[in-house]
Amino acid sequence: MINEIKIGTLSEEESVREPMIQNITYSKQQNKWKLLICIGSYTIVQLLVLSVMIYAFIYVDSIGYFIKQAEICAFLLVISMIYVIMYFRKHKQKKCIRKTYYLSIAFGIILTIVCVPISVLFLVQMINIQSKFPEFCYGPLAFIHEKGTRIHWCTYKLQKSYLVNSKPKSAALSSYHNVFVNSTSFSYQIPGLSTQFEYHLPQVITKFIVISDTHTNTRFTSTMSTDFDFMIHCGDMSNKGNLSELQTGYQNWPTKLMLATFGNHDYRFKFNHFKRVNTRVNYYQQIRNIGVFFVYVQHGQDKKAVKFLNKNAHLGENAEHVFIVVHNPVYATGDEGAVIKISKKMEEFIDSHILNIRAVFSGHNHVFAAFKRQRIFYFVNGVGGGGLNPVYNKDEMGPRVWQTESLHGQLEVLNDQCYVHGYEWHLDSWLKYTRTEVEFKNGLIVYSIRDLVTNAVLQIYEQSF
Repeated sequence: MINEIKIGTLSEEESVREPMIQNITYSKQQNKWKLLICIGSYTIVQLLVLSVMIYAFIYVDSIGYFIKQAEICAFLLVISMIYVIMYFRKHKQKKCIRKTYYLSIAFGIILTIVCVPISVLFLVQMINIQSKFPEFCYGPLAFIHEKGTRIHWCTYKLQKSYLVNSKPKSAALSSYHNVFVNSTSFSYQIPGLSTQFEYHLPQVITKFIVISDTHTNTRFTSTMSTDFDFMIHCGDMSNKGNLSELQTGYQNWPTKLMLATFGNHDYRFKFNHFKRVNTRVNYYQQIRNIGVFFVYVQHGQDKKAVKFLNKNAHLGENAEHVFIVVHNPVYATGDEGAVIKISKKMEEFIDSHILNIRAVFSGHNHVFAAFKRQRIFYFVNGVGGGGLNPVYNKDEMGPRVWQTESLHGQLEVLNDQCYVHGYEWHLDSWLKYTRTEVEFKNGLIVYSIRDLVTNAVLQIYEQSF
């Protein structure tokens, strides 16, 4: 009995040693996890730096954007290292902790030394590849702004942004260039191009054109006559808003001053490359005696757009002619139709403000349509290069189906169907590639609807003022 009791009972010394052994074992396991966490943290941060560098160089804005992002990543890396150092300094009295601390710092330094050269080598290779490309990708594009003109162009090679005999170069190398000029009538030259460009906005506007939904197809814009003062694009320059479409969509663009709004395809993604070209979403632009409101109402942006219109309606009070440009149509006969909620909000804005509103220009529906309500024209500018959308399918179109190339006159109103709102004001519709030419002459505004394939005028609408 006595022997059995001795075997099953720990001595006083053993009872003290057992918890110590357990604590040491637990401490070693804990430190292994801390070491793994430190190594994992360093690895994640370094991979973040590398991935952002690669992404920025290929998909975003080359070196200029890369430098900004690299600075942010370097800052995060320093913060994480300071945190680790402070943590281990707090526990430096423990030998096992100190060992883990030194190992993690050493690993972080090694990882940094390995990742940075790889990133630099990658960037050098990309620069060598780009050096074999042609000089220019697209441009120049001249966008009218509040107090001048913003010149935008794209080069395959990395350059600094400047115009010959203009302001100093920008600090960052980039493939995408923006330079602001404090005028709307000027001549300039882009470094690397022998051609000198001239932009002249006359004191009296006699003609401007409106196109829409080119969807990167330049078959009409590249051959378009330039007998106009400026151009308005109603959106959907692209299909997905990506970088390659940006480069394709502005190839051989007419060298004229322009204004543009976003379409649902251009505005599809948060990180949208078309925002680097058309920097404004909801805005008002005064051009001599003409005032133009540009708003975006799709993707749940209609409340913001209407709020902008109501808040800034006073800006158009001194304009002799006011126009509204919105991608989604107020009224439509095409397959996309119109959204009655948006249509009624636009009607309320137009009816509640005393402005010289002449017309509302839109796109989205890939057919041309003209409506007239209370002396104001509503033009759906059809399509300037994207595919025509047939409107013959009864299953999809329902009561809106039409089986000829054109419709004329007032159409039947179905009050319980929101997509036929405004049919009582319908004038004409065509399943055609079109643009709208707006001329001012002899107290009249003349809207000529031109077929882009044949260059023939389909219809002329007149409006006195």
